[in-house]
Amino acid sequence: MKLKLVDPQGNPIQTEELTTEHAAPSVFGLRQAWFESGISAGLTPARMAAILRDAAMGNSHDYLTLAEDMEERDLHYAGVLGVRKRAVMTLPITVEAATDDKRDVQLADDIRQLIKKPDFQFLLHDLLDGLGKGYSVAEIEWQTTASKWTPKHYHWRDPRYFIYAQNNPNELRIRDEKDMFGIAMPAYKFIIHTPRLKTGIPIRGGLARLAAISYMCKAYTIKDWLTFAEIYGVPMRLGKYGSGANKDDIATLKRAVFSLGTDAAAVIPESMQIEFQNLVNATSNGDLFKNLAEWLDKQLSKAILGQTATTEGTTGKLGNDKAQQEVREDIRDSDAFELANTINRDLIKPYIDLNYGVQENYPQLTIRKQDSADLESLAKNLSVLVPLGLRVSESEVRDKFGLSDPKPDEIILGQQPLQTATNGQKATTSAHSQSCGCGCQSKAINSEQAPEPTATTHILERLQTIMNPLQTSFIDQIRELVNTATDFEDLQVKLLQMAQQDISQQADMLAKAMTLAELVGRTDIIDEAING
Repeated sequence: MKLKLVDPQGNPIQTEELTTEHAAPSVFGLRQAWFESGISAGLTPARMAAILRDAAMGNSHDYLTLAEDMEERDLHYAGVLGVRKRAVMTLPITVEAATDDKRDVQLADDIRQLIKKPDFQFLLHDLLDGLGKGYSVAEIEWQTTASKWTPKHYHWRDPRYFIYAQNNPNELRIRDEKDMFGIAMPAYKFIIHTPRLKTGIPIRGGLARLAAISYMCKAYTIKDWLTFAEIYGVPMRLGKYGSGANKDDIATLKRAVFSLGTDAAAVIPESMQIEFQNLVNATSNGDLFKNLAEWLDKQLSKAILGQTATTEGTTGKLGNDKAQQEVREDIRDSDAFELANTINRDLIKPYIDLNYGVQENYPQLTIRKQDSADLESLAKNLSVLVPLGLRVSESEVRDKFGLSDPKPDEIILGQQPLQTATNGQKATTSAHSQSCGCGCQSKAINSEQAPEPTATTHILERLQTIMNPLQTSFIDQIRELVNTATDFEDLQVKLLQMAQQDISQQADMLAKAMTLAELVGRTDIIDEAING
């Protein structure tokens, strides 16, 4: 039985709204399938100012077209922007259940299956287009079976298909002939990724706006550089003829001079000569354009990647050596965090609401790099703290390591049942002790009757009586430190402070324990001598 579909405001949702494409392109109208590009051809400072001003006032069509042109025409901008996108695309994706409750674990497993589909990776790539343009939109085409709603396809929509509301610069609406100010987006249909690269109106936050002036200046620089190369790139050819030369001689020399510019070969009379004039300062003058273009590229690298070391191979890099990745780590992690928030809000929540109803807690998708050193430290600390009584969620630990929750019928890795030997015979834990969960799996059931208590047994019991208070107190203190610590560094500091406390009482108890341990050893030696 399917759930009654309602939007976040409680309004009913018709099935047709979920299966219909609301922002599909058309041949004619405001959402044309083919847009004319090339707006940057002949771009002037006045035209650039007008484009940026119109975008800031809500008319972003020309600005978005310019942003598209920049990615197609500027090699450096396209390269560094692509690097920043791929830095997020290659990060591991994990899904964490809200709690260890069976239903929450089931929801998390369902989401893990959802993101394994190939279309999901393409969705992430399309949403990261918002880094350059300020926002990116994908429309979900839902399909339904007898019991479940699933995304059939994620359609990337050209950002020019949308417009921001006149009274709310944060509300995106669909361009449509029905309303010049756009129509509202239906619930659960659109994934809208708006990177918060700067505080303010979203359309002014894209990297394309930041790079636009540099792009225009570089275009002028390249044009001037090509003109300079055309004029001074080859030596000046100067033909000389004598005073007795006639018109035919002059015409022959002229053809030879012009031919040398392309064919580099000519035949002239012996009395004529051609000189090649080199300009002394031509090379140094050409470096002006090269240096300006390279300087503009470096500014783009700083703005988009946060550093210049990996793109320019120059000194004076930003940040320390650890930060000199292709994209500075703090920028990459911020992009990944924002993208994960978008997926959690616009895909995971609608998917669960449509299939399971509104939940108090939802599974969380995270996109982040797992530091192997951190995972190793976590495993080491867990191996020490869990035996001391620290209670840790198994589901949370699995999520940290990117491991899925095991299914009931799967073979799982685990601690092997303990085995003990008595009189040469091995005794193993029973089937009950392996599965009951009562803790008896750590006690092997001996097939023979337990031996009668000996003096050693009594001494060991006394030793346990002495050590139990010390052990319990120590464990309680450790547990309190673990529960109140904010992170591993804080726990380390508190453990060091604990080590400086007065331990005279514990030392006295430990001395008694050592005395009893010595008696146990002596008793064993006497028993061995008697029983020989």
